[in-house]
Amino acid sequence: MSTKRSKSSDGATRAQKRGGQTAPDAATSERKSNKKNADDAALATAETTGLPWATMSRLTFLEESIFWTDSVNRKDLISRFGISEQQASGDLTRYQEIAPDNLVYDKSDKTYRAAARFAPRFLHPDTDEVLSRLRLTAEGVAEDHPLIGSLSLGIAPAPARPVEPETLRVIIRAIREARQVSAHYVSFSQTDGRMRRIEPHALGYDGFRWHARARDAEDGAFKDYVLGRLSGASLQGPAEAPSSTDQDWHGWVTLTITPNPGLSPAQKKVIERDYGMRGGTADLKVRKALAYYTKHRLGLDLDPKARRPEDQHVVLLARSDK
Repeated sequence: MSTKRSKSSDGATRAQKRGGQTAPDAATSERKSNKKNADDAALATAETTGLPWATMSRLTFLEESIFWTDSVNRKDLISRFGISEQQASGDLTRYQEIAPDNLVYDKSDKTYRAAARFAPRFLHPDTDEVLSRLRLTAEGVAEDHPLIGSLSLGIAPAPARPVEPETLRVIIRAIREARQVSAHYVSFSQTDGRMRRIEPHALGYDGFRWHARARDAEDGAFKDYVLGRLSGASLQGPAEAPSSTDQDWHGWVTLTITPNPGLSPAQKKVIERDYGMRGGTADLKVRKALAYYTKHRLGLDLDPKARRPEDQHVVLLARSDK
């Protein structure tokens, strides 16, 4: 059994002194906000119907099964919640009382399926969550989706960027405990590398590799250190500066993208749909410290004319630091 570290631990206290808990990125915040709204909506329904929260959870699962797999029966409820057969039958009956137009019984397969007029009453479908889980399954990190089950999945692989476990362990501890790290670091400018003393306060992912966001104890500048280029890392004394002084990490910038003007009107419509654009644009909110990586990954750091429009689908329309 894992032991949850107390909030009053020395590491947590030091982290709070450095500027508090690191804020999640914009995309994560939006997903959490959407989930909270969904939970709040479900709770409101529970209050309206007078159903206990445990019952609401089972009815939401029932509806989720129907939505994603077009099938649910008593065995599914029993397996998921460990309830009796009588309770499972009661849940199915109660759901049909609340949403009488949502289910039809398939006698041949002995399961309930979505009716022609099916409309979710409790479920707020989250495609990002489902696809993220499927991606983890494709990468071999997670098991099959508990509802959807086994699918044929493929993922375009990226070259492995190995990181020494001991290095990651030290960096994580340094972040949690607001401490300095001494490590050997190699770079293009110093291919033989040299020892560095850094003060990590966050981890960042650029879409291909992980970085430690850290203050250089020698010159006081905040920089990105590729984890795979660090070796021989060891914990040192307390950090000398709070993480709150890293303005590029705590500051945000909005990148506004639009379809490449070289595309035809019909092609632009396709790209607008791909990126969920409204009015021909989409805004990407990103930390200032990660803006370069976002632009590089999307090809926004190049002259739009350097590539064919069919290869460079979007271009940077504007950047706002507000």
